[in-house]
Amino acid sequence: MRRSRLLIVALPALLALAACADTTATPHAATAATGASGVSLERCGQKITLDAPASRAVTLNQHATELVLAMGLGERLIGSSLLDNPIRPDLKAAYDKVPVLSENAYPAKENLIGLGPDVLIGGFGPTFSEANGLPADQFHQAGIALFTVQCRGQKLTAGSLTETVTALGTLFGAPQAAERLNTALAAQFDAVRAQVRGKAPVDVLLFDSGQSAPTVGGGQGLADALLQLGGGRNVFADLSKDWAETSWEEVVRRDPDVIIVVDYLTAGATADAKIKRLRADPVLKDVTAVKSNRFVTIGLTGLGALSPRNPEVAQQIADALHPVR
Repeated sequence: MRRSRLLIVALPALLALAACADTTATPHAATAATGASGVSLERCGQKITLDAPASRAVTLNQHATELVLAMGLGERLIGSSLLDNPIRPDLKAAYDKVPVLSENAYPAKENLIGLGPDVLIGGFGPTFSEANGLPADQFHQAGIALFTVQCRGQKLTAGSLTETVTALGTLFGAPQAAERLNTALAAQFDAVRAQVRGKAPVDVLLFDSGQSAPTVGGGQGLADALLQLGGGRNVFADLSKDWAETSWEEVVRRDPDVIIVVDYLTAGATADAKIKRLRADPVLKDVTAVKSNRFVTIGLTGLGALSPRNPEVAQQIADALHPVR
């Protein structure tokens, strides 16, 4: 699955204070300080130093954009790019005020440098690379800081979302905005945990795409963590990657009870088309999920990357696997 790709439920305006579980520090956790006039932040092993809190930022992936908008900091954005799903309705008014540099690809580095941002916010570890036409060294030479939402090789959890929001609060000099969002997200996660507490986990296949061979969610990615939160058990949790290719025969052997189908605009096939193909494949006719027609469609923006949609995705999974009677 293309790592730049990535449910649409409004975030409650106010939620009761609740602690977000799994806030244990990881090797990727940021250390930060906001001084009287400047910001010093360590992110993904790199030092970020700004003379003042970020005020001219560009977000390069949808989940990064929605995180900033959910913090109420849309006025700090001078550009955004790459949509995987329709913008969440409660964020659309703020999103419409941000110039869209490109919906289907990363903007050219020359255009980004010409905008004069103080920071670029990338979604994934490989975002700032020659392969994407976004070489980190050229941005540094232009005096542009680089912030990455999730680090290369990072094992993602609900706690990773808390830490990232906190780091963005430091970057923008807005710790109270970060605290408000973290409080709301934590309460949503807690509601999901309460719903599935004591329930036996359901065996689930996380299906991205594939014709001759399927690409499925493994045990390293955020999708696996959200599936567990929602009361599921990933039948490919033993794969030590976030997404990996396997075989249809192995899907049959592992026999999931439910198949979650990932939906995104750049997939080349709609979620409905993917489900139709799975139903029609004679190899899969005896798979429990196919026989019982148990398919769940979830947008990539909330399932595959750190996003304000993460608790909503966990809730959607919980509702599908362990509905409240």
